[in-house]
Formats: sequence, C-alpha cells, structure tokens
Amino acid sequence: MVLSMSKGIQNIGIGITADILSAADFGATNFIANIGNNLLTKMFNDRAEQARKIALEEMSLCKRSSFDLSSADQFVAVVYRYQRAALEGASVLNLKILAKIMRGQATEGAIFASEFNEFTEAVASLKTKEIVYLGTLIRLHKAKVIVPKKDSKEFHSLDQSVGITLRKELVGTIHFPEDRDLFSCESSLQRTSFIYPAIQLIGGTIYSPTSELERLADLIEFEELFQE
Repeated sequence: MVLSMSKGIQNIGIGITADILSAADFGATNFIANIGNNLLTKMFNDRAEQARKIALEEMSLCKRSSFDLSSADQFVAVVYRYQRAALEGASVLNLKILAKIMRGQATEGAIFASEFNEFTEAVASLKTKEIVYLGTLIRLHKAKVIVPKKDSKEFHSLDQSVGITLRKELVGTIHFPEDRDLFSCESSLQRTSFIYPAIQLIGGTIYSPTSELERLADLIEFEELFQE
C-alpha cells in the first residue's frame, strides 16, 4: 500500500516535470524559429530535451510519500528556473546537480524556489574540477578526518587535517596535476558562497565548507556524480 502511494506521488512529480519542461521547450523553439535560424532551433531543442531527461531520471528516484500543494506550486517555479539554466548553456554535470537539488528538496517534502534559485546561480557556473574539489572537501569534513602532527602525539585541527588530506588526495590527479592548480581552484571558488578561509598560514590558506555547501550536501550526494 505504501509502495503504491509512493509511486502515485512520484508519478505526479514526474508529470509536472515533464509538462513544465516541455512547455518551456516549446517556448524556446518558437522564439528561435521566429529568428529563422534552424541550427539554433535544433540546438535549443536538443538542450531542452537533454535537460528534461536528466530531470525525469532524478525525479523517478524520489521516494517521498507526500507532496503538499504549496510545494507543488513552488516546484513549478523550480522547473522553469532549471530549464532556463539549461537553455543558457549549463553543462550536463551542472544540470545533474540542479536536478539532484530538485530531488533532494522533493524528498524532504518542502520545495523552496528561492533556495533553488540561489543554488542555481552558483552551481551553473561551476567547473568540473571545482565540483570535484567541493565534493572532496565536504566528504572529508563529514568524515571528521584527523591527521597527527609530525613527530608528535598531538593532532592537527579538523580544518588543517582536511586541508592536508585534501591535497594528498587531489594533487597529481587529472584535474589537479600540480599544487598551483589546486590553489587556482580555491581562488576561483571564492566567487561562490561554498568555501571560506578558515586558517591563514605562512604557506597559504586552508579553506572550509560554508553553511551553504553543507546545505547543498544535505540535498545531493556528491559521490553519485562521480559514479555516473
């Protein structure tokens, strides 16, 4: 009985997603068609369809058993903002994050368009290596990684321990071949609200997750992105 109810609610959510994304798709198509550029029309159609499929796949995984009316109304606004991000050129990876935020909010049972809009502004511009960095940073903080000090029985603070471990994990990988690539990424991420300078050292700065990144990690599983 519970399974049947859950499926019913999911189908409603998926139906709304499909209807709103389709409507936004037609609007974009008509706009480009008026310009008379068939190549642009196809590009926007393909982009809208890809975004729709990503959203449908994510919403099919939503296991929430109830969805109140106010949240359904908010969800319409969320889907429109998501579609706009797709048409503005957000990458597939970034769209997957936004779709996961959709699912995360729906799973909690409370949809907030304002929160989704704030995340969209930050997420849509993230580079792949920045997503890898943020996912690693929040994972290590959640695990409360602690590193012992050299030649001592004492331990570094959590922020320092995470900073040390993060560099060991990331530097030398495809996204961060050298230390300078990591420093550049951290510098670039300061344009967002996801990290803040926690500790200033002679050799550099150690960054930690903000409450915004912690909230994002409540809504999505970064590990899912890396496994897909």
